[in-house]
Amino acid sequence: MLVIRLTRVTSTQDFAEAIHDMIEEKEFVVVAEEQTKARGRFGRAWYSPKGGLWVTYVMKDFEAERVPDLTLANALAIRKALRRYVNAKIRWPNDVVVNDKKIAGVLVEAIARGDKATAFVGFGVDTNVTGFPKDVRATSVLLETGKLVNNDELMFEIISLTKEYLRLNLSQLAKELDNYSSLNGREVRISGEGGKNGVKRSSWTSWGG
Repeated sequence: MLVIRLTRVTSTQDFAEAIHDMIEEKEFVVVAEEQTKARGRFGRAWYSPKGGLWVTYVMKDFEAERVPDLTLANALAIRKALRRYVNAKIRWPNDVVVNDKKIAGVLVEAIARGDKATAFVGFGVDTNVTGFPKDVRATSVLLETGKLVNNDELMFEIISLTKEYLRLNLSQLAKELDNYSSLNGREVRISGEGGKNGVKRSSWTSWGG
């Protein structure tokens, strides 16, 4: 798989969306050491300094009707990949948390034409982050365990697990999520927005919430 590596970028998501038509491969990954303007739902910011894992995984010719499934599949994949380090839970539908502190998040966007879409699966994981601003309620693998993570190995494991979870349908994904949910009994909200002229750009979740 093509991997585009950046030292510093405003957002891997923005970069991937800007170049996807220039890339011939059906799948590729954009990964950055640092993001300066990582974005999420409602324009919220995501603190993403050096040390963390900041990725957008792009899939072309993806089934448009399955794009919403990507959020749960990726969140479940992140939780499973982190299990050797921490006891993570999923704060439905897009955050992965440890003791109610965010350790990872997902941003799924898509550009759909007919029944096919180009899906942009953005995910950020606080792996080797050494600290956070006072107003950010988050944690990292390093802070929780004192252990450093190989970001490349974790990235490829998350992508592989995401593909495995996509073998399940939405009902099965929701059932799996229920086993690891941190929001049982709490109210949640899903939001989305569409476009016109046969091209639909939608955002289901964010890592900035």
